[in-house]
Amino acid sequence: MMLSSSEAVSSAKATAIISDLRNLKTAALAYFADNFDEYMTKGGARYEISSGKDSSNKDKNEWDIIMTYLNGKDFPNKNCYKIITSNVVNNDVAFYVECSISGKSGGSATPLYDNANNSECKAVKKKLAGRAKSVGLLADRYAPSQNKSAYTNGDYIFMLVQ
Repeated sequence: MMLSSSEAVSSAKATAIISDLRNLKTAALAYFADNFDEYMTKGGARYEISSGKDSSNKDKNEWDIIMTYLNGKDFPNKNCYKIITSNVVNNDVAFYVECSISGKSGGSATPLYDNANNSECKAVKKKLAGRAKSVGLLADRYAPSQNKSAYTNGDYIFMLVQ
């Protein structure tokens, strides 16, 4: 009974992460559609929007505006997420929603789990890896991986905003 209970918990947490990524993606798409010109002229800069305390108040204000596209929906663990660009390829800027699962974030995102060796963290990553292809998750911002270990060993999960 304990095994099936922990399976249900890890499955529910993976589902919550996927749902949060989808909701943020939808909000980001709406925001970017309303502010198209500004975002298509970002150039090659690595650009990110997060809920953390950045040196730029502009990023914080943008995050708050994006949150309004969620119609005031309570967004648990919002400090674990950010919207980030890839490096520019052929003058195209790609935006991604990033979730820090167990990463030592260099930015403002806080990981969901402090320890990547935590058994619950490992179980959630395994569930995310199993669903990655069907829901459009990426273990790397630059290319989808067919290797499940890229998801289970990685610290971040991404979803392309398109």
